[in-house]
Amino acid sequence: MYSKCGCIGYAYVVFSRTSHRSLVTWNSIIAGFGNHGLGRNALELFEQMKESGVKPDSVTFVALLVACSHSGLTNRGQSLFDSMAEVYGISPSVEHFSCLVDMLGRAGRLQEVGRYMKRFPFGNDRIVLGSLLSACRLQGGVSVGEWLGEQLLKLPQTSTSPFVLLSNLYASDRMWSSAAEIRRMLKGSGLKKEPGHSLIEVKGILEKFTVGDFSHSKIEKIKDVLGTLSSAASELST
Repeated sequence: MYSKCGCIGYAYVVFSRTSHRSLVTWNSIIAGFGNHGLGRNALELFEQMKESGVKPDSVTFVALLVACSHSGLTNRGQSLFDSMAEVYGISPSVEHFSCLVDMLGRAGRLQEVGRYMKRFPFGNDRIVLGSLLSACRLQGGVSVGEWLGEQLLKLPQTSTSPFVLLSNLYASDRMWSSAAEIRRMLKGSGLKKEPGHSLIEVKGILEKFTVGDFSHSKIEKIKDVLGTLSSAASELST
């Protein structure tokens, strides 16, 4: 609970005072540190876990790979991925492979993904291909991204995400005609893009605001406040 709220210090205090530390307890604290960009701390905890006699499971390695990805510890993450089957007898799943792809993409090392795709049968998984496509957009890998997009669009589509990702990839490289073609394909697919929304808690009540939705019970008051803020912003900019 503490780690999910961003209070990783309190989370560690509770962990350190726990007399019996199960695998779930270790996984939780490792994931907490990893999700907050404290990858080296997460790796230290992993070593302590092994020394205590607790054996890691597949969940442990998801947490470790995320930790390495968020902290730029790419080489260490690759080593951990390779050790799963070789040392611990744990077969990597799609989730582990997606974490690996995300990590290599963040590091600008997409070219290394190929050797893993040959070793593991995840080449036609939409999650993996989607992660790779997202990484291509961040790293400017248009040629690789185009091929990935084509592979992804060959699969049965239940979401607009592949179309949006590929269209954005083309647009980022100013390939406007290609981006427009993908948008036409999306329109012809009959799939609808889910409108963006945001959530905010006010006085204990969770409020949801959706793009283009004016059905909120307090819409008139919201318009008044937005108008006031808009006027204030205009005055500040003059």
